[in-house]
Amino acid sequence: MWLQRSCVLALAGSVLFPGVASSQAKVVSTVSPAPAVAAAAVSAISVSIASGAIQSLPAIVDNAPNDFPSTVGITLTWDLVPSTGSVQVIGYFTNPTVAMTSGPVSIPSSWIRGRVLTAGVPGAPTAYTAFTQSGTGGVGSSGGSLVLLNQPILGYSKTGTLTVDLQLQLDLTGRTLAAGSYSGTLNIRAVTQ
Repeated sequence: MWLQRSCVLALAGSVLFPGVASSQAKVVSTVSPAPAVAAAAVSAISVSIASGAIQSLPAIVDNAPNDFPSTVGITLTWDLVPSTGSVQVIGYFTNPTVAMTSGPVSIPSSWIRGRVLTAGVPGAPTAYTAFTQSGTGGVGSSGGSLVLLNQPILGYSKTGTLTVDLQLQLDLTGRTLAAGSYSGTLNIRAVTQ
């Protein structure tokens, strides 16, 4: 009999003090953060001038459009993440009122026009268009820019190369230009949207 009481007492002791028995039997670790895993794909775009980097008009005709004799070959290369919407190539003059100068005389960017001769280029001006647009995505100048192409980036086109031929023109229709040797710089850059 006594053994049964002792057994009951021991059992009752475990029931009466469950916190003591269970805390001694369990070991709990601290919660550590899950390991962090990261991978980054670097996006890249580049623009290069394959031909026509220097343009020259040997003789200017007043009151008429003056086409530069050769085209500017522009090559765009991209490797972008598919979430990129598009890549644009923009031609611009830093100061639209002084695109070209000869001493104190200036030619504004509105007198200089461009068109892309390459067929099927998305967003390209196919007719002569003045450099009077605003910049895009922080590239270009207000009133001195022209979007030369707008290449959509889709899953299948996240990498690629596109070469276009840009033809430039100095439009002196209704204008007379003072004698001089005029020079200026047309900047060409790409930006993602």
